[in-house]
Amino acid sequence: MAIFSRGKDNRKRQGESRGPNFARWLIALLVLSAIPAALFARPHVRRLEGDLREWVLNHPYFSVQEIRVRAGEKVGGSEIVAMAGMSQGMNIWKIDPAAIERKVGRHPWVKRVLVRRELPRRVVIEVEEREVKGIAVLGKLYYVDADGFVFKEVEEGEKSDFPMLTGLRREELASHAQAARQKIREALQLIDMTKGSALTLSEIRFTAQGGLVLYPMSYPVALVMGWGGWQAKLERLERVLAMWKGKETRLVSLDVSFRDQVVARLRKVQG
Repeated sequence: MAIFSRGKDNRKRQGESRGPNFARWLIALLVLSAIPAALFARPHVRRLEGDLREWVLNHPYFSVQEIRVRAGEKVGGSEIVAMAGMSQGMNIWKIDPAAIERKVGRHPWVKRVLVRRELPRRVVIEVEEREVKGIAVLGKLYYVDADGFVFKEVEEGEKSDFPMLTGLRREELASHAQAARQKIREALQLIDMTKGSALTLSEIRFTAQGGLVLYPMSYPVALVMGWGGWQAKLERLERVLAMWKGKETRLVSLDVSFRDQVVARLRKVQG
């Protein structure tokens, strides 16, 4: 029986069976059988020890009866079991947790996976999924997670109401992946810092000069940030925008990339 559950609670479920003592006796017998071989190293004793080991490792008592999957919302339990190549009745000793982790880890939504055997007949697969923080515009649209990984193309019908990351270059992501991810992580901090405020973001643009330009949802104003010192710059922006309350449409941009000042560029007045 396969059990699929959501969440990441690693604690043992109350009331779960620990299995009968038969498994402990078999393992103890296997360990004890190795002692004479180690002490006397006689061929017939070694054969006996090998036969007993083979009998224990292939005994039906150790056939998998339960595959428990703990995952999120994006990857189904049956899909994970299929990727793992597992089925009921497999011998638990012949299951390679590391190999299964590599297989399941190839799925784009999977951030981390842990597989463990629980003797005598259970296998547990725990999956941590990626959390989308933004969408990178690279010709097509791609999801970006909190670690700065561009991990999956946004397909038709999938959720797309995330801040857009523009100005990124494919060649930079390919040739300087580590540095590019670090830049994206830095930029994503601004999404969390402005979320729920008047500066909630719809777009972050990476400039050729190495800075950022923010486009808030509430104002038709480009916010030129430069790089770093986000908190102090956001506070300056909020003070200036409060002064322009009701007249924001006159602003083209606010530049806080200069220390201790804000440079405002205004729209030309018609007529």
